[in-house]
Amino acid sequence: MLSHRKSATTKGSKMTSYYIRGKMIWLSYYVEGKRYLKSAGLKNTPENIQIVKTKIIPALDIKIATGEIYKKRSNTFEYYGDFYLKDKENNKSFIYKLPRFEQVIDYFRGQNVDSITRLDIKQFLATLEMKSQSKRIYMSCIKEILEYAVDDGVLSSNPAVSIRLPADRKNPIQFYEREDVEKILTVAEGYIRLFLIIGYNTGMRVGEILGLQLGDFKDDGFIHIRRTRTKGIIGNGKNKNAIRCVPYSTSLFSEVKKMQSDSIFLFRDIDDASKLRRKWYAVIKKAGVKHKKLSCVRHTFATLMLKEKIVSINELAGLLGHSKPKITFEHYASVIDSKKVQLGQDFSLVSYNTATVFDKEQKQALN
Repeated sequence: MLSHRKSATTKGSKMTSYYIRGKMIWLSYYVEGKRYLKSAGLKNTPENIQIVKTKIIPALDIKIATGEIYKKRSNTFEYYGDFYLKDKENNKSFIYKLPRFEQVIDYFRGQNVDSITRLDIKQFLATLEMKSQSKRIYMSCIKEILEYAVDDGVLSSNPAVSIRLPADRKNPIQFYEREDVEKILTVAEGYIRLFLIIGYNTGMRVGEILGLQLGDFKDDGFIHIRRTRTKGIIGNGKNKNAIRCVPYSTSLFSEVKKMQSDSIFLFRDIDDASKLRRKWYAVIKKAGVKHKKLSCVRHTFATLMLKEKIVSINELAGLLGHSKPKITFEHYASVIDSKKVQLGQDFSLVSYNTATVFDKEQKQALN
């Protein structure tokens, strides 16, 4: 039978008290709001109660105040990895990126975060047979997980912060000449034809085209790009400048209306580039042109616009949705005369005014 609890805390403390259970003295105290009950290991006698009040409880209060008595937590990488996953699970791209996050956590599983060195992280990155650009998502995952340990006071600094990935060797931009484009469009049919017509005439990214809805073709003559579809996930674009407007012609819109359906999306259930790949390979084989990736459709638009001097670097940056004209210049430097290019330090992208036409005739008409 329990007796009434008696407070025996030090001055200013309200966390510790003692009580009698049976013939023994017990302690009641709180750590981080959680109550703990523990036997003092002493029988209920006046002498022992005095010891509890004057020695045991004050010593216990000090340990609680200094953090010496603390619920022991795991310092393993996967412990903080769980926080990271919970923090990311509401992101639209979470399902797509989850296998990569899990790969990182599995590699460092069982290691305490304070034992992970820069060399350990570099060795993991070395196991990934891919370009540095593709490794960035893994690097970001490691860095953010270790940052939780820094916030928790377990690490004084993050060993991943100062690690830099080597620059990738840039391959030449792949594109088709106008003659090849005509051959491709001559043999293309159905949704792959519509995709190619939009891509060759607007320079939109694959996911942006697959995310199009009929209502995105506005009466002002511009496609209002507002979303992407990749691996079935609807996104908001690669960067803030991806939300933009690009012009379209009446002939392009006629092709769009031919493929109109009850689906909210123009391309129905084609929600990823992988679902177009087989049709794309069949088209280029039938057209008798050199094999190139599907992404070359966007590069073909950009390259021909620059080679034929239809637009400037600044205008093309707006059309493509690049965050800076410098990015456009670096991508397509091999097809332009760099001595004649002025990037403009004060250039800023404005969605309605950065778009330009996709052929010379329409540009003259709008001017």
